[in-house]
Amino acid sequence: MTRRHVHCIALILINFDVSLSFINIHGCHRSEKWPPKTNSYLSKGSHSFSRSSDGKDEESDDDDDYLDVDTSKFNPPKSFYGLNRGRSAPGQRKAMSTKASSSATVHVCTKCGSEFVKWMGRCPTCREWNTLQEFKVARSSESTSKPRPSFTSSSESGSWLGSNDYSFENRPLRVTDIYETVESNKNAESSKKNGARLLVPDDDEINTVLGGGIMDGSLTLLGGDPGVGKSTLCLQIAGAIASLATPSVGIGMGLTDSTGIGPVWYVSGEESSEQIASRALRLGIRESELWLLCETHADVLCNQVINSYHLPFGQDADDVNTLPRGQSSPPSLIIIDSIQTMVCDAGGASSAGGVTQVRECVAIFLRLAKSTGIPIFLVGHVTKSGDVAGPRTVEHMVDCVLYFEGGDHRTVGGVNLRMLRAAKNRFGSADEVGVYEMTSGRLLPVSDPSSLFLSDHLDTEDSEGCAITLILEGLRAMTVEIQALVTPNNEGAGKRTVDGIAYSRLQLLIGVLRKRCNMYFAKQDVYINVVGNLRLDKGEGSTSDLAVSLALVSSLLGIPVRSDTAFVGEVGLLGELRTVPFIEKRILEARRMGFSRIVSSRDKKSRRTTGKPKFSKSQGIDWIQCDNLLDALNEGLVRSLPKKGTPRRKFQDSTQSPRSVPELMLDEVILDDDDYEDFA
Repeated sequence: MTRRHVHCIALILINFDVSLSFINIHGCHRSEKWPPKTNSYLSKGSHSFSRSSDGKDEESDDDDDYLDVDTSKFNPPKSFYGLNRGRSAPGQRKAMSTKASSSATVHVCTKCGSEFVKWMGRCPTCREWNTLQEFKVARSSESTSKPRPSFTSSSESGSWLGSNDYSFENRPLRVTDIYETVESNKNAESSKKNGARLLVPDDDEINTVLGGGIMDGSLTLLGGDPGVGKSTLCLQIAGAIASLATPSVGIGMGLTDSTGIGPVWYVSGEESSEQIASRALRLGIRESELWLLCETHADVLCNQVINSYHLPFGQDADDVNTLPRGQSSPPSLIIIDSIQTMVCDAGGASSAGGVTQVRECVAIFLRLAKSTGIPIFLVGHVTKSGDVAGPRTVEHMVDCVLYFEGGDHRTVGGVNLRMLRAAKNRFGSADEVGVYEMTSGRLLPVSDPSSLFLSDHLDTEDSEGCAITLILEGLRAMTVEIQALVTPNNEGAGKRTVDGIAYSRLQLLIGVLRKRCNMYFAKQDVYINVVGNLRLDKGEGSTSDLAVSLALVSSLLGIPVRSDTAFVGEVGLLGELRTVPFIEKRILEARRMGFSRIVSSRDKKSRRTTGKPKFSKSQGIDWIQCDNLLDALNEGLVRSLPKKGTPRRKFQDSTQSPRSVPELMLDEVILDDDDYEDFA
């Protein structure tokens, strides 16, 4: 072995953790593991092999021994993760770099937010296909990173659990102690507030959807299609809450009333202050305690909120650069429009609206809301599928998820309606629905949507192909008009056109009517329309089966439907009527709308029989409970269906089939459209 070979082996041993066996001049084997185990790569001193030589490079030299190598100046490469990274930032777990200014590539799932070093066609976490997107993440050293805002009294604590009114230590508390504290605070609250909830004046719809008002310290996500009115609704809520705020006092005018509520911050990353002010003027909002802020950095916004708590009540903030000029109290509500425009240091170098930025910004606002008790509204964009843009984790993090639906396609009686639905609500029912009317000026709450849906319905006249049903939008019962048109088609098989219900549901009802009630629609064109452009293809679609069947039979036979009757029931394949939930609430809504009769399936409490319909009084109107579809049809039409004879087959030879109508020996025959040609 030459000297050059020895040098190469020594360098390999320095850089890699390997174990080699050396044979000394005495023929003994010696194993050395290089480098040796130490507490740090930067170990002081040197590790060396001793070697003595006679100066001659001979392979057979017996004095060729180990080489002296000094490792005191050996510095392995360091890994920079970045200071104050978020809980799941890509730079904290995945990519590693040797330079502070370099960037790394990570792949983030747009559905669940999981991060991976390489691209994959299917996410291993949520099992969705083609959801991984590539992002460039910059690395920054600890000395250049900006510190994140502190939301607690102690800088060591990273949780909001230790910054409440019950204890300044992060330890378990009895639920009874917390409940007593909440009850005592509830008695001391202002009359404008319902305990720990903030009621929005002159808007019972948003209060109902949120479960009785805005909960202190809650984080609410509001999504909707572009142009549906999300910013308009948030600006109206901000103006209504600002009307309850205590005005800030000037210098030398005394202290601010600490028992009142603070101003409202409307933070926008999409519009300028002048544009927001012009919209507020159009909506008639002229509240002095509505503060506008154009900011897209979440850390800067959080620092401004925290600094507002460090000022005592009554102290003017003119000389404080981190607060709006003239403000002297913390905000009572913060509205951020929108979350897709916000960025934070924890999100790395990814662009605004990306998966990482959205998730990390929501995490920061969640800590801010829980530690300060300030409710925060986040406006979110939606995708083509109707979900809020960003990872699905965001909807799990927030307390409430609201969807604002509607548009130009939803016009009832010349009124443009919007619906506010709760998809998630930790402080109330997620089944509540709020209805708004979009006017030229603003959004107006609609307390009686049933009157709008029946505004063009003629209550005094019996109409063919028109039936009224009762549906539930959330927990609110509403009356809906269903229209049907059945016309003959001489060119072949009839076509089916639906608007508002599922096409498969219409096919099912036509099949049941043919099999159980001898109603044939083979060569008939069938049209179904739900007045008001309501969608009954999900959820409440099956509860309107009875009304759809009444409208179809009425239009087919030319028998009008009784105008004083409403219909509720689900039709089964055997022709039976199945029970629907919340029947008492539907009956109450039918009486309120002026109906004197309601036909439905039997109640769960009633014993199911195969006899005649059951007549009773409920909520002041006649309640007719039927077991099957045929009885309900006879009760809903102005006259009963034609009676049909029972076929009697009598043939001398059972192997021979009848060739004419007289051979069938029927008292009365109803033929399908396809049978006319056979018996002609």
